[in-house]
Amino acid sequence: MCAAAHSQTFSVDLSDVRGTGLGQGRILIENIRLRQSTPNPAAPGTNTALETTYNVTFRLDPATLQLVADGLTPTGGSNDCAAASVSVFDAVRGQNAPLAGVLVTVGRQIRATDALGVASFTQLPPGPVSVYVSVGGYMPAVRTVQLACTAPTAVAMSLSPTVAGSGAIAAGQFRVILNWGENPSDLDSHLTGPGTGADRWHVYYSDQSSGGVCALDVDDVSSFGPETVTCPATRASAGTVPLRPGVYRYSVHHYSGTSHIGNSGANVRLELGNGAVYTYTPPAVAWRGEDDVWTVFELTVNTDGSLSVAPVNTLGSSGSSSVRGLPGTGPAPQFGRAEDPALMRQRSK
Repeated sequence: MCAAAHSQTFSVDLSDVRGTGLGQGRILIENIRLRQSTPNPAAPGTNTALETTYNVTFRLDPATLQLVADGLTPTGGSNDCAAASVSVFDAVRGQNAPLAGVLVTVGRQIRATDALGVASFTQLPPGPVSVYVSVGGYMPAVRTVQLACTAPTAVAMSLSPTVAGSGAIAAGQFRVILNWGENPSDLDSHLTGPGTGADRWHVYYSDQSSGGVCALDVDDVSSFGPETVTCPATRASAGTVPLRPGVYRYSVHHYSGTSHIGNSGANVRLELGNGAVYTYTPPAVAWRGEDDVWTVFELTVNTDGSLSVAPVNTLGSSGSSSVRGLPGTGPAPQFGRAEDPALMRQRSK
């Protein structure tokens, strides 16, 4: 309990807080409750208890290496004017396999998905909010979305199976899951990796198991995703070649549709067989019209079989093969190398 001016007292309740990453050195802390006791002007000599809940965003100050608050949104009351619908799918079977009965938490509200895999929410606070989904037989997932009061926000999430024989991954495997919004209508996953010699294979929609190691489980062409790549592949038709030592590089290409990757609501989730999860969102920069390739990360398979992950986070143009590095993305050794955007040029479905 802390004393304040004018005989007011307040307390901060952190019992229900939840933190999620926003990308680019920013995090969101939700459900910070401030309780305040203040004199009641209508009844002299008495106090009135007030409670307000806040969502607070923080950014990392590179000069001090400290988190600095840079946004505060009160929740509750008339401010909660946003709405959202969350669709949940099986990550290895795609939109043909919506998941019913998934518990979806948005802010402080919890709903279960219906038979179509959809949970709907109203009276949500505008601004950044985390979406957490979980159900038996699948890995839980969390992401952050931006809500507005002007129109409902459509959110798609896809869960990775944990049951053997249903597409579960184990030690020595990894899976990449891409979801996005309505526009652009078609974003594509591209994964390159080490061949048997100096060559590199390229897994994408027209060569879904190139190299015989990884496989594109789902290619979505009608918004939202998922696009899922598993290494080594879990589907029998793709073979069972183990991971080769070397660098595996993952990129997203804007194949068709309006807008661009930066406005797409894209969310890339890298899941390792040991349970580690990495989440990536497009860089928060001014996107140029030719920026149609986002190199997301590199994963290195070491000679002892261990895996290491390095972000890349560069933008490129498949038309000109140019690559645009972003502030804070290199050439420091902790960052990987951009993919050649020409790999995505003039490929048709």
